[in-house]
Amino acid sequence: MLLIVAPTLGITFYFVSNSLVAFIIYCCVFFFKTTHSVNLKGSEIISGLHLSPFGFLKIKKRMALNDIQELVIYKNEKKYSEIRAVSATDFLIIKTIANRIPAEEELKEIQAKIYSFKQNILNFN
Repeated sequence: MLLIVAPTLGITFYFVSNSLVAFIIYCCVFFFKTTHSVNLKGSEIISGLHLSPFGFLKIKKRMALNDIQELVIYKNEKKYSEIRAVSATDFLIIKTIANRIPAEEELKEIQAKIYSFKQNILNFN
């Protein structure tokens, strides 16, 4: 950690003359985590880059829950099991897991979650 933090902080202070501004930039980069995420939001599944306190920065793919025909486990070229939501024209990778048995368990959980979201949407309308 020290090998990463010290040079980064030193370079930041070197290029930015005001140390308060450099410290704020460093804290923003260090504390806010940007990750690839797949979330259920409203009546759709969204895949994209997620910044932890603010939400999605970039949405790569969306799929409405009503468009989902099935949830399947697909083995990709690296032999990982992908849980995919498949529609008539497209698919969305929900999760990638190394082994098939944990992927099957995760698939059951995801199916239950999506089914409950669909029921909540139908009950709300």
